[in-house]
Amino acid sequence: MNYSLRGDQGPGGRSYRIRCVLAEHRPELVKQILDIDMMTFSVPTFSRYTAGLMLRHGRTYLLLADDEVIGTCEVIRSFDRPSEGVIVSKSVRPGWRGRGLGTRFLNEVIALLEQAGLHSVLLYVSPTNHHGVRIYEERFGFEKAGEATGEFGAGEDWLVLRRVLQAPSTAQATSLQD
Repeated sequence: MNYSLRGDQGPGGRSYRIRCVLAEHRPELVKQILDIDMMTFSVPTFSRYTAGLMLRHGRTYLLLADDEVIGTCEVIRSFDRPSEGVIVSKSVRPGWRGRGLGTRFLNEVIALLEQAGLHSVLLYVSPTNHHGVRIYEERFGFEKAGEATGEFGAGEDWLVLRRVLQAPSTAQATSLQD
C-alpha cells in the first residue's frame, strides 16, 4: 500500500513525493536498513543476518522520498500474543528529521498493522528517553505495559509500551505475511 504526502520539503528545499510502502524481500535492502540503523542508534539494532531475516519473515515498512529509502520500521508478531505486533525498530535518516515525517510514518505503519487484523502493537523504549516516552504516549496513544530489566543485556532497562488498535474479536488476525 502506498501513502503519499505531496509537496514535502526535503534537504535543500526540494519537493519530494513521500510514501510508506511494505518492503518486499530484496537482499539489497539489507545494506540500506543497516545504514539508517547505524545513523540512528548508538548501538546497532541489526546485523546483516538479522536484517535479512526481518525482511523475509517480519514486516519491514519503508519511508520513501521519491524512490530513496529515508526511513525504516521493522515489525514482528508476538508469539505470546499472536494478534500483537512488536515494533523492533523505527528510524528516519538524518537530514529528514524534524519535518513530522517520523510521526506520519509511524501513524501509517500502525494503520497498516490494524488493517492486517492486529489488535495491539508493542514497543520498547529507554526509560531515560523522557521525550520519546511522552511522544509515544501523547501523540500515538501508547500506554505503559511493563518493564524489561536486563532483557537485552545486563544493566539495560526498557519500558514496554502498548497501544490497543482494535478490540479483540472471535475472528483470527490475518497473517502479517498476507
